[in-house]
Amino acid sequence: MLATVSSLYIYPDSDAPGQELESVHVTESGPEGNRSKKHAVHLVSVDDYVETHPKANIVLDMDASALEKLVGRIVRLGDCTLEVTQTPSQCAGVYARVVEPGTVSVEDSLLVAEPE
Repeated sequence: MLATVSSLYIYPDSDAPGQELESVHVTESGPEGNRSKKHAVHLVSVDDYVETHPKANIVLDMDASALEKLVGRIVRLGDCTLEVTQTPSQCAGVYARVVEPGTVSVEDSLLVAEPE
């Protein structure tokens, strides 16, 4: 499964628009500068982002159904390792927890670990 990071966003304030970035350091609590949320990282497919504009942090150029199939899997983007934990109940994409903090940049490839 090949995909790359199309765009990156942080949302410092809940009522303000997102800030688009070229790269961001992702800590255990999520992207630096992002307001604290229940789920550390929100990933979404580019098609869902264009259509619904969810407040996602990482936009991937992959099919939404393929992204949803990553729930339960470990993925790597740049220097950051994530565990895809669930699909949101009220918006597109998937949520992930940070396994290993690191920097993610636009055009980084999505690498998916083999299931154990």
